[in-house]
Amino acid sequence: MAKTEVDWTKITRQEFQAYEAVRASGVTNMWATQLVGKFSRLDQGTIFAIMEHYSDLNIKYPGIRKERR
Repeated sequence: MAKTEVDWTKITRQEFQAYEAVRASGVTNMWATQLVGKFSRLDQGTIFAIMEHYSDLNIKYPGIRKERR
């Protein structure tokens, strides 16, 4: 299935927080995007956009990034 392009500038704080909660938990490899989607309830396009623009989103939404447990 082809991924849908998502404009990373429209990713919300809540979406970034959901992605970051999964990343920080260490529950799955973040490249396992189907599992990331299951745990975060984000669609594949949003997950890929966050992955591609993670640094930009850290700047846009300071204080969300967590250290891995």
